[in-house]
Amino acid sequence: MSGLLQNSTQKISSQHLNVFQEVLSEPRRYARPWYFAYLLSGLVASGMVPILLPLMMASVSHVLSSVAYVMGAYDLGLLSSPLWGIMAERNKQYRALFFTGFLLSALAIGAFPFIRSISEWMPLAFVMGVGFSGASTVSSLLIVDFEPSNEWEPRIGLLQSFNGIGQVIGLLLAGIFSHGSLSVGLWIAAIILIPALILARVGLPAGSHPHETNFVTHFHHLLHIRSLAAFPHINFSSGIGFHFHDLNMSGLRHLSATFGTRFARFLLSWFLMALGVAGFFTYFPLMLNHSYGINSHFSSVIYAVVAGIGIVLFVLAAKWSEHFGVGKVYKFGLWIRITGFFLLFILFFLPGIPHFVFGAIGFGLIVIAWPILSVSATNLAAQLTPISEGAAMGLFNMAFAPATVIGAFASGPLIAAFGYQAITIVAMCGLGLSIILG
Repeated sequence: MSGLLQNSTQKISSQHLNVFQEVLSEPRRYARPWYFAYLLSGLVASGMVPILLPLMMASVSHVLSSVAYVMGAYDLGLLSSPLWGIMAERNKQYRALFFTGFLLSALAIGAFPFIRSISEWMPLAFVMGVGFSGASTVSSLLIVDFEPSNEWEPRIGLLQSFNGIGQVIGLLLAGIFSHGSLSVGLWIAAIILIPALILARVGLPAGSHPHETNFVTHFHHLLHIRSLAAFPHINFSSGIGFHFHDLNMSGLRHLSATFGTRFARFLLSWFLMALGVAGFFTYFPLMLNHSYGINSHFSSVIYAVVAGIGIVLFVLAAKWSEHFGVGKVYKFGLWIRITGFFLLFILFFLPGIPHFVFGAIGFGLIVIAWPILSVSATNLAAQLTPISEGAAMGLFNMAFAPATVIGAFASGPLIAAFGYQAITIVAMCGLGLSIILG
């Protein structure tokens, strides 16, 4: 089975660049008007919210731990993805649910600046995460459930490219509104989602009855769609993507069959990586400003530039996996990320070194590692699994999604007790153990 999976992986990886070029040469064939709604979702959810929300909470509450709890609630809302998928495919209400996801997000973001207590912020953040989770999940199902399977890869590749472009624009906008205009920035983010509500009704597949698709036959092909994705379907504040499919939950029934295997060791490696970096991506706008003199404007620009480069890296990482081996590429991504955190760590003890320059380099390395990790980890999950691919992807998602939420919640008390350097230590420990296990 592993040999078959490896051959399939190599064949699909070798086709990624050709498919990407095909999408660019024939955008009208694959693009739909509602893709622009997903672009606006990426602009707000992955660009503006991760920057503006932590800054606003810190400026209003003056309690750093509030950031961890609220962003943790937001991440928790993102975990509602399987429920959206079940509702869409059982009730056949794709259009209504797609629209509802954007509506919930817009209302929650618009209400956020009016709230001044963490007890009210957390439910709003949860609703916001639920809304974005719904829009992201249903957008994938609108392709997988309605389009021919031979068009899944170019269509979702283009869809995620829209999302990636939106994230870059959103990060740049967040930098503009991060200097004392945080509430205005969040209101602008809510207003931006109004056109998304309109576009969420335009050009969607006709009817409510999807194609009958053999998901077991096509699931391995679906896994590798992510190699073309500009950014994951759902972006946690910890920089980890969550890809939903209706076979996810089946992994729990086969968990015992993975004990003692290389696949189980890989899942633990993936879990530790997600757990380690969660705190940093929860606090990075505040941490970079206070510890390295990189204000939110510059951190947003750095993130936007690196994210733009990352769009190309998703394709390159697939090629590297084919030529050098997916395990080596996975470890390479981990080493890049741990090097970035090491740079941030040593700056706490070297006051003579220009913090701004080396802090920016460290941050860039941490972010740029994600495309490499995303593609290689997905391929590893498919190659190492001793069970079905659908069950394996369920366990793959479950390994890092809870780790992200746990890490986000735990980062608040850590910073309160030990300061921002604790975030870099936890990240290096998590990544170091991940490298050893990987």
